Amino acid sequence: MKIRILLLISSTFLLVSCKKEIIKPKFEYNKKANELIEYIISQENLDCLLEIPKKSMIEIDTLESPTFQYVNFYSKRLSIKNKKELDSLNKLSENFVLDESILLKRNIKIINRDSLRILNKDVNFQTKICEDLIYILKPIFNKEYTIALIEYGYTGMCLGNSKTIYVYKNKKWNKIKDEY
Repeated sequence: MKIRILLLISSTFLLVSCKKEIIKPKFEYNKKANELIEYIISQENLDCLLEIPKKSMIEIDTLESPTFQYVNFYSKRLSIKNKKELDSLNKLSENFVLDESILLKRNIKIINRDSLRILNKDVNFQTKICEDLIYILKPIFNKEYTIALIEYGYTGMCLGNSKTIYVYKNKKWNKIKDEY
């Protein structure tokens, strides 16, 4: 009987500690992603943000260009060892929640992705609703959250935008370079 109780207590402790280890990286991802997005928004002149897609940047890259060698591209820029590590870091973005207080502070409106098709039919959309509308994809980070790769830009651009590398140093994000 004592052995059963001991096993029950130890397995409960193990389950609880494992769950905390899963929650912590997702919380850290949300925190760092929101910090980076807040920094980007502070550097841009915008009044509207297109709703951030549910899909990750890697999923979008794969859909838009099936032959894109994303493992090599991301691994090299984020100093990631292999596809398994990259997939693990990418998975953290699944439950991303934008901190909307970032937008409220700057009086930025979120434009629903589905409504954009309807709004674009109105020739006065840019002057009525938004003058400067940007999109942002969920970033991907290295394991230490010191290097980030993110894609963002003004909507309506047909040429496609580059990915931008940011480095977290001295408690702030610094733009390093754009990658095409």
